[in-house]
Amino acid sequence: MYCNVIKYYAEGNKEFEKELNDFSPDGFWAMTLPKNKNEALFVAQLLCDGGINKYGLSCAGLTENLLKDIEPHLGLATISEIDEYLANLDKEEAELKE
Repeated sequence: MYCNVIKYYAEGNKEFEKELNDFSPDGFWAMTLPKNKNEALFVAQLLCDGGINKYGLSCAGLTENLLKDIEPHLGLATISEIDEYLANLDKEEAELKE
């Protein structure tokens, strides 16, 4: 249900436009969204593990792989680049001692 709601909202589905644009305290979203932390965690887990990624969405932040998801976009050196840099430093240091 949550996946369909998100999909219809994102697509601007005309059939559900009135309901999906009702943000009042007793409107559609107030009735549909999780009521507490446990429900929210359940829905987040369902969306992440339940195949929502077929829509190209990311669950970064909800998984232990957060850094793996965002690391390439931070502009930081990769582990192999750091290893190469340290190896070069060691090599230069060894050459200076000779």
